[in-house]
Amino acid sequence: MSLKITNKNLKPLIAPLFLLASGFVFGQTTIKDTAKVGTKEIEEVVVIGYGKVKKSDLTGSVASVSAKDLAATPAMNALQALQGRASGLNIVTAGGAPGAAANVTIRGGASITQGTEPLYIVDGFQLDNALNIINPNDIESIDVLKGASAIAIYGARGSNGIIVIKTKSGKKGKTTINYNSFMSFDMLSKKLDMLSNAEQYVKYQYELAQLGGKATQWSNVFDNSLGTDSPGFYTGAFNRISNRYGSASALDWQEKMLGGTGVTQNQNVNISVGNEKTQAFISYNYNKQEGLLQNFNETRNSLRANINSELYKGIRVDFSSMFNSNSTNGGGAYSGMKKILLQPITGGTKFTQDQLFNTQTFPDYSALDSGFDTENPYIETQASTSNKRFRSFVANAGIEFDFLKNFTFRTAGSYNWNNSKSTSFSDANSRAYLTDPVNTGINGSIANAENYRYQITNTLTYNRTFGEKHKVTALVGQEAVYQESEGNSMRLIKFPIFNYGLDDITNATISDKDVSHSSTAMSSYFGRVNYNYDDRYLLTATFRRDGSSKFGPDKKWGNFPSVAAAWRASQESFWQNSKINNVINDLKFRFEYGITGNNDIGNSLYTTNLVLTDYPINNTPGNPAYTTSNTVGNRGLQWEEMKATNIGVDLGLFNNRIKLTSELYRNDVNGMLLPVGLPVSTGYSTRYENIASMRNQGLEFTLNSINIKTEGFRWSTDANIGFNKSKVLALDGRDSRPFSVGSSRSGLVTYYATVGEELGDMYGYVYQGIYTTDDFIQAPNGTLTLKPGVVKPSSGTPKPGDMKFAADNEAGDQFTRKLVKIGNGTPDFIGGISNNFSYKGFDLAIFMKFSVGGDIYNATKQSLSPYALYQNVPTEFGNNYYHLIDPNTGQATTNLVRLKELNPNEDSSLWSLSNTNTANIAYPSSYYVEDGSYLRIAQLTLGYSFNKEFLQHVSLTNARIYVTVNNLATITGYSGYDPEVSAASGVAVTPGYDTSSFPRSRSYVLGVNLTF
Repeated sequence: MSLKITNKNLKPLIAPLFLLASGFVFGQTTIKDTAKVGTKEIEEVVVIGYGKVKKSDLTGSVASVSAKDLAATPAMNALQALQGRASGLNIVTAGGAPGAAANVTIRGGASITQGTEPLYIVDGFQLDNALNIINPNDIESIDVLKGASAIAIYGARGSNGIIVIKTKSGKKGKTTINYNSFMSFDMLSKKLDMLSNAEQYVKYQYELAQLGGKATQWSNVFDNSLGTDSPGFYTGAFNRISNRYGSASALDWQEKMLGGTGVTQNQNVNISVGNEKTQAFISYNYNKQEGLLQNFNETRNSLRANINSELYKGIRVDFSSMFNSNSTNGGGAYSGMKKILLQPITGGTKFTQDQLFNTQTFPDYSALDSGFDTENPYIETQASTSNKRFRSFVANAGIEFDFLKNFTFRTAGSYNWNNSKSTSFSDANSRAYLTDPVNTGINGSIANAENYRYQITNTLTYNRTFGEKHKVTALVGQEAVYQESEGNSMRLIKFPIFNYGLDDITNATISDKDVSHSSTAMSSYFGRVNYNYDDRYLLTATFRRDGSSKFGPDKKWGNFPSVAAAWRASQESFWQNSKINNVINDLKFRFEYGITGNNDIGNSLYTTNLVLTDYPINNTPGNPAYTTSNTVGNRGLQWEEMKATNIGVDLGLFNNRIKLTSELYRNDVNGMLLPVGLPVSTGYSTRYENIASMRNQGLEFTLNSINIKTEGFRWSTDANIGFNKSKVLALDGRDSRPFSVGSSRSGLVTYYATVGEELGDMYGYVYQGIYTTDDFIQAPNGTLTLKPGVVKPSSGTPKPGDMKFAADNEAGDQFTRKLVKIGNGTPDFIGGISNNFSYKGFDLAIFMKFSVGGDIYNATKQSLSPYALYQNVPTEFGNNYYHLIDPNTGQATTNLVRLKELNPNEDSSLWSLSNTNTANIAYPSSYYVEDGSYLRIAQLTLGYSFNKEFLQHVSLTNARIYVTVNNLATITGYSGYDPEVSAASGVAVTPGYDTSSFPRSRSYVLGVNLTF
């Protein structure tokens, strides 16, 4: 259920909803509480770089998510489970298709043109795309490192933040077997309102055809090919349409293509065994998701094992390994939603409804109107298939020694291998074949990629307490990482009609081929000192020196220091002895500053590469030759550097019933890489330079409260909210730099990064409705003239029903197609709220997430604007377009009086179907910019845990059954499928761009958790 709010500004609505839904009762102490929350709870431990620390001793900014929080979310991967649960972390998936990618940023990211993905550390080792690979059931905790003190220990890789994942390990004591399973039934959560009345649709088609000079093409489909010279063709057209289509059925393509039920099943089993010396853990996970669209599905298999053992006193070893296999059919995304929505809803007199759905009608329609570009999606999803297969293997091993009482030395190594294969194939029913059967024909592609990484880390830790109050922990380390990648791909055309597809490419023609190989290496030295005086004064200092092969000989090394301090005021004697301690029992102030880098750039930007080309000899091509690329290398390239400052306050109230963490941060990024244009005389077009800078600053709040805790009932709330504001400080000498997304027919808009402004600014033209009859003076001969003061179009003479854009010239009287700001895709704030209830054996969890303030450029809506005959349109347009055709004559009229009669509500009408508007709809327009604010009930779970008496009878130690509804309801003013959209070319520069993304489903889940 999507609850649409017509008010485009949702900020006043969501703010009170946030407070109401959270259930916080600030300062209220009269809630019944028969079981007090003790101040001496189990000390929470946070995993940081190359170690761990008690949460009370943290000096840096870290957000933590526990295994319990993740387990509450039955999900395909940890990305889905983590959304909205950590302040400052923004995860936006590209759509609802199985295997769809996601943009993950922390505090807005730290680059404009280079990578903004966080660094993932799993059990001490780097693992790319970890949240999408690791089985969520294997995760013990996730810690999101955000502040300078926390991320500087990772130096050159830390600017975009760190996500540290600790996986589960074996436990001492009785062997336990856990079995977790769920089955999900997925259904389309929202349908777009498309024209669904056959008569209305055919009349719309008649007007579009008549104004476009295509009456014959219209007749060939809708009027038994009646000749335009037939008596009464025009004057009787509307009557014939009413008689023939008044009670005709219409094909609901959304229902046909997406109206079924997709089934997801998940099976997970793990075994934990251990004694005082050795503990082992092994788990297996199987997950298969069937998409709503045919041939769209994903299958995952994951096997993980680890062992920890104390060989001798003070000598410990550990080993872990993981194998993951993932297969995605459908490519992991679907960009063809507009092809479903634009399909004809009736075949008229040319096709039966059965033929319209079950045959590839694209050749017939496109032959009649070359602008028709939407092939039958039902046939196409069978004729054009794609598959992505990903396999990975990880092995980690370490050994550590305690010596000289206070020292621990650890050496550890990791090997990470992955392989991916992507294939696509289009048979004789595909659009690719039908469009060009001779030169392209049946075609396909194959791409293989392999990557492996070695990592060796050595650390020496010193830990000692002096005089009971002075605690010192010092760490020094050395690390080396080597990574190598290679790949090859080829595109094949002209397969024979009868063949075995990609299993037999013998008789196909190789159209294109490519091969790649790259390697990178990094060597690092680092150190950290933690000082704790009497649990009151805390100090952390870190330093890291990184050397990377991605940079030139003189710029390989970078230095990254940081310092952090904290004061636990609540531990002071004056605080402990005062009455305020009864209210505020924990208060800590934190400050941190540090420098980190971003080496997530191309591998060889400092060199000038050679590319293979063709050199004609005696005007004869086919002679291979090498030339330099268009981009010249820059040996002076260095790190994109971030200077980060963070101030934090941790607060515990009413015996820790309420815990509040507040963060104020500013991240200044300097030396960002931008491609700079070069004079043609140089022989090159661009080179990369460290010339740009930007700033991210914001506020974050995390609140945990135990609202009620009695002997049988508990209600707790966890909430987070993050405000981030970016600002471009410098570019390549220009005031702004454009980043275009989309195309003219799929929704083209330009984003600008402008000095002094926030990232995410959308530029286009300001839509001001349409020209109405009141804007014109009509001469006796029928000539129309604009009244004085009415804005003039960029060219030509307008007519009633033409789109009107705001004046942008100095005189303020003419539209000149000057791009102006029409929106910004960056949210003002994002966050999540979780309310958890338990009563005896029952538990209820309600999780909501929200985003407020970001605009969305609805490119899907733009691509549905009328531009070709036979295609459908949204009801919003089909019911409200400006009519130029007089039903009495069947032809266009320019008489102002008659136009006013045909359009009594012309001030609120949308544009006409004139040829002028067919061109105008390709303009980037504020009409397509909508408020993307939303509040989503993302998950509701009701569970029941069986009591001990029952468990003893069935030889179980725990048994729980539950039902979950995902994506239950969304409160939003956005008219598209879903307001959670992902940008086409990176969330930092082009956020809030929606282009025919696969809609998210609503899922109903049945699950069981068993422990033997």
